[in-house]
Amino acid sequence: MDVVPDDLAELVHRAARATGPHPADLAAIRRRARARRRRRGVTGAAGLVALIALTGGAVPLLVHEHRPAATVAAPSTSPAAPDLPPPTPAPAQRLMLTGDGGTVRPHRAGPEIGLIGGVADELRGDGSVLRHRVPAGWQETVAMPDGRLVGLKLTDLMPGKRRTDGPDVAGLSIRLMVLDADDRVEISREIRIKGQGLKLAGADARYAYLVRGGVGLVAHELATGREETMIAAPAGADGELPFREAALAAGLVVSVTGPPDMTRCQLDVRRLAGGDRLSRLTVNGECAPSIRLSPDGTLVAVPYRRPDGRDLDYRLAILDTATGQLRADQPLGTASPTYGLTGGGTWGAAWVDDTTVRVVWAQLPDPPRKVYSVAELARVVTVGVQ
Repeated sequence: MDVVPDDLAELVHRAARATGPHPADLAAIRRRARARRRRRGVTGAAGLVALIALTGGAVPLLVHEHRPAATVAAPSTSPAAPDLPPPTPAPAQRLMLTGDGGTVRPHRAGPEIGLIGGVADELRGDGSVLRHRVPAGWQETVAMPDGRLVGLKLTDLMPGKRRTDGPDVAGLSIRLMVLDADDRVEISREIRIKGQGLKLAGADARYAYLVRGGVGLVAHELATGREETMIAAPAGADGELPFREAALAAGLVVSVTGPPDMTRCQLDVRRLAGGDRLSRLTVNGECAPSIRLSPDGTLVAVPYRRPDGRDLDYRLAILDTATGQLRADQPLGTASPTYGLTGGGTWGAAWVDDTTVRVVWAQLPDPPRKVYSVAELARVVTVGVQ
């Protein structure tokens, strides 16, 4: 039975040729694998073409990292752009809005009106106002070129208790404070001496210059607190402050020395070291706030006022500190009384350079309807000399 009959063998071969291949047939599996590889190759090539189109040809650098990057041609030189104007240099002195102002309620049922200065508002070179964050009780701001502020902080240590005001008042703290360019406290030191009036006249990188009643102008060293008298108070001052208004620069101090007089503003220019008087200056009117020495000390800007009927005319004089020569004299504005208030005035001055000064003028509108800040109404008058 080892031999298969021929007719049976023919029937088996015929049936095999008519039957489809088994799904697990090895040849079929290989054929399907080859077909899948071909399909993936076509699909990948199509996706790569689309990606190249979207990325501007960057894909070959990512896919074929072994290939060196193509050399990038240098960009063509474009026509030269027009020269831009150089940036405006920062003013030589910072301009702080100074002065207290006042308010009044004209009618019992009406609004309060008035004009008041900010605690430490700075008018920057671009005309914007920067409101510095200063402690409560801050007064008499001096702005340093490096961005710091120096001032006095007054604190009532006996709140609610009635006392007589004056240099002998009890329960008063006066601290000298230095704030950095971000208004953080760098120095805070008690400097009050009971019985002495106290005023901050100026400051530089090393000293704060204080006017002490009965003593004179003293240099208070910021680092240590040590003090040295620079200009002694005149004999017979009876404890009064020797300077009602003062400005310092370039080793000089200019101060209002005459009594209040609507017909004459008298100033003395002295050397800061030793107090030797270099000149005496006069202007035909009463000295107004915001006297300022130029950075090099050769000129002094003197706002002053004089009566014009019921009004006050404000002007700015610029004088040579050595000779007293009048170099400029320009009107600033006219202030009219408003319900007992002076309706306008000067609220700060600062030199842009050694020959140009900016002065802030602010005046109540007519009619006033509220309490205005100087920053709302400030107008800058620029005066220069040749």
